[in-house]
Amino acid sequence: MVLGKALARCNYWYFSYTILSNVYFLEPVERWACNILLLFFLALVFYTSYVYLPGHSLMMLHFFKYLLGIENDTEIAVVT
Repeated sequence: MVLGKALARCNYWYFSYTILSNVYFLEPVERWACNILLLFFLALVFYTSYVYLPGHSLMMLHFFKYLLGIENDTEIAVVT
């Protein structure tokens, strides 16, 4: 049941992505290629930000962990 809801949510997010990015009108192979390029560029952005801006990347990671409730106020360390 939970897995079905998660799958439905992922399908909804993918459908929203295809509609908003106008990828829905492409052929399946072209859509696959665009998705691979998007994932490649996102991975490139994350990698370069981690390599060239490690302090900022770690600060963002702690911020998102705090927003998601994974980390609380007492576990937050000040990065200097």
